[in-house]
Amino acid sequence: MCTCRTALTALSLGVLSLLGVPATQAQVQSGTAQTVTGQVSAVEGEFHMAKDYRGEDILKMVDKSYFVTTPTGQQIELKLTRETKVPARANPGDRIEAVTEKGQTLSVKLVGDAGESR
Repeated sequence: MCTCRTALTALSLGVLSLLGVPATQAQVQSGTAQTVTGQVSAVEGEFHMAKDYRGEDILKMVDKSYFVTTPTGQQIELKLTRETKVPARANPGDRIEAVTEKGQTLSVKLVGDAGESR
């Protein structure tokens, strides 16, 4: 079942790219949870000055999107919200595994080279 879902997802993304839909808009919109695994190619977000618990100025980074390149070479944008569970910030070059549902990114976690969670 998982292999069929993965193949269907890859086929859908391939058709979207053939139709000229930008790869970053090709996120799966189905009603069932999907797992996206790949390497972060870019991080989009913002940063601003804030205060830490001691009242000292710090630079606070807020990630808004991760652009991920899947093992098949597809580029997918994972939009992050306040509800997205991100236990550790991902940087370009990191391998991640994300769970999405209905176009929403539910969680993102870093994974090691062998597919193990970090």
